[in-house]
Amino acid sequence: MPLDDRELEQISNMLERGGKMLADHCVVCKSPLFKFEGKTTCPVCTYRKMQNAIKTSESPAEVSPQVVESTQSVSTSQPVSLDDVINELISNLAIEIRTETDLARIHTQLECIERGLRIIQLIRGIDSLASDARHE
Repeated sequence: MPLDDRELEQISNMLERGGKMLADHCVVCKSPLFKFEGKTTCPVCTYRKMQNAIKTSESPAEVSPQVVESTQSVSTSQPVSLDDVINELISNLAIEIRTETDLARIHTQLECIERGLRIIQLIRGIDSLASDARHE
């Protein structure tokens, strides 16, 4: 499937953000994989999953399992934390918002970012509670 302009833009944005383009290619879309913040990822598949999540769901509870599953299938068998996946999705949404002109899509994207941040706070709260319990 050929890449559209927004998908190509995701590759450019990954390079601009300091991602290292790898010689390996995604098994799903055949785009180059990138190493960014210690993770191997496909910016095109991540973007496509975000678009599907925005179109099909308003609930992060419905989005997260799909996104985690797709990211794990693209990466090179490294464990992926939910916190990392959500951080990456938030980053991709923030980049996309800069060029978005449809106010309804901007609103939806901002809601997704807000929900993602809440989930990260919950995850970190749970992690700190677990850590505190171990030290007692």
